[in-house]
Amino acid sequence: MARHDRLCVIAALVLTATSACGAGQNAASEPTPTLSPTTSTSSSPPPPTSGVAAPSGPVTNCTADLLTGSVETMGAAAGHRSVVLVVTNKSNRTCTIKGFGGLQLLTATREQIPTNAERNLDPVPTLIRLNPGGEAGKRLHWTVVATGDEPTTGPCQPVASAINVLPPDETAPFEVDYEFGSVCDHGKLETSAYYPH
Repeated sequence: MARHDRLCVIAALVLTATSACGAGQNAASEPTPTLSPTTSTSSSPPPPTSGVAAPSGPVTNCTADLLTGSVETMGAAAGHRSVVLVVTNKSNRTCTIKGFGGLQLLTATREQIPTNAERNLDPVPTLIRLNPGGEAGKRLHWTVVATGDEPTTGPCQPVASAINVLPPDETAPFEVDYEFGSVCDHGKLETSAYYPH
């Protein structure tokens, strides 16, 4: 009987040890939770990608469809005439103008008259920003005295009634009324660059 009791005690100890070992193995096999170096536990929003504002669109050249014009008397001397060609931004957006552009004298029936525009660098060409309603001007100066083979009786050249005005760096002109007669010396016009008016 005592031997039987000893065997039961030994068996119980073996079962307890086995259970303990199994529990230890199960615990060791469970993965330990970890954080990846790239994982963030913060709930704050991501930083902005850039602090630089998007650039606004460029201001375009003043084209013929944005402009209207007129000619103002500037002065007269013996044998010479001077006027200011004024261009006005008639649109609702800003544009820029710089330089001389082109000119073509026209008859009342809109036939072209010989026109020789000679540039005067006073003032020096500068970029002019024309807001809606803004104006720029350019001086025109010419002689009314017949020169060379031009007739000395009657008009020295066909009488001009309009000017086709070509804005600088553009290919399409717009028309401006002109009431100052003939431009002698074969349509020679001394012109300044545009300046703020």
